[in-house]
Amino acid sequence: MKPVFLLFLVSVIVFSMVSGCLKQDLGDTPDNPFISNVGVVSNSIDDSFELKVTVYINNPAITDTGPMSLKVISKDPMTNLITAERVENIGYLKAESESYKSLIFNVPMVGKQLIETELFEDGVSRSNHNTVVTLTGDRNSLIPNIRLTDLSVETVQATNYGKDIIVNVAPGITNEGAVEVDKVIVVITAISDPYTEYTGSTIVANLDSGQRTRASLQMTLPAKDMYKFKIDVLSDGKSLTSTQTDYFVKLHDLRTNDPVIYPLLESDIPVDEEVVEEEGEEEPAPGFGIALMGVMTILAFSVLRKRNG
Repeated sequence: MKPVFLLFLVSVIVFSMVSGCLKQDLGDTPDNPFISNVGVVSNSIDDSFELKVTVYINNPAITDTGPMSLKVISKDPMTNLITAERVENIGYLKAESESYKSLIFNVPMVGKQLIETELFEDGVSRSNHNTVVTLTGDRNSLIPNIRLTDLSVETVQATNYGKDIIVNVAPGITNEGAVEVDKVIVVITAISDPYTEYTGSTIVANLDSGQRTRASLQMTLPAKDMYKFKIDVLSDGKSLTSTQTDYFVKLHDLRTNDPVIYPLLESDIPVDEEVVEEEGEEEPAPGFGIALMGVMTILAFSVLRKRNG
């Protein structure tokens, strides 16, 4: 009877893996590129709002993607009417890497807009993300003077017998306003956990209209930790903009004197974002009930076999 018992056991295990019962226990890591986050900032222009939608894309696979494209639709959430639409090819994404793409378009001056973002690979939909933004406030206050574009992180050297690492943190800054901004101070905070932060600041001085620059600050951080970086830009003691990286940076992965550029989550006070969660019941793994029944049958068969023996 032993070969029969083993045959039953192997059959149930194989069936469980094929049906998906055991697949969930192995993790739900996606194999296709997906949208990890979407940031939206606004600027009032004449009788409309200019929206800059920045889409962050991740490719977790061990192979490069096929040709990809992004489709961004803006809708009035009350009437579901499309107010703007933009489609753009974004090329390929290397294996186990991430990137971002910004799309700019105008929408009417209404209170709320539903931003629907969809990612395609080889013409096949791979991921989507919905965000509701509220366009409010005084028109003049909505014009952002300072924009943080990206973040450069570079290892300078190890210190304290290798326990600490000196890094150069340099956010990119652009003055998109029509006037000069003076007395600009950039505050950079390295966050390793909710209770541990390292903060420093650097003076950028004045930024002419249209000027682009990169602030630079050297920080000494414990080498064993990973960090998110938060950046605040101040002028005359007032906050102009604030943003941060969307993920942790591992210092040991960086090479000395080889800066790495990271995207930033853009933020703007006049735009309130609300992620729209799609409702729906979670479907159970197919075949799980049948597999469980098979296991119970084997247990019963084993008990009867012992009694008869």
